[in-house]
Amino acid sequence: MNTNRTLINFRVPEDLVEAFDDTCRFKSMNRTATLIQLMREHVIDKSDEIQRWNTAYEITGKAPINRL
Repeated sequence: MNTNRTLINFRVPEDLVEAFDDTCRFKSMNRTATLIQLMREHVIDKSDEIQRWNTAYEITGKAPINRL
């Protein structure tokens, strides 16, 4: 396991923190473990989209238009 870590601090609306803490308690997970899991899932979920963009850029030499 990679032991290199980076501290991340950010502000979150209080009502969201309270709801997030409720879900963490329900799953018996702490905030850090939950956020790491969510970040990993997001990276995996977006990796195909990023690869498609990279392929389109390599083929055309132009960045695809973001339609989101």
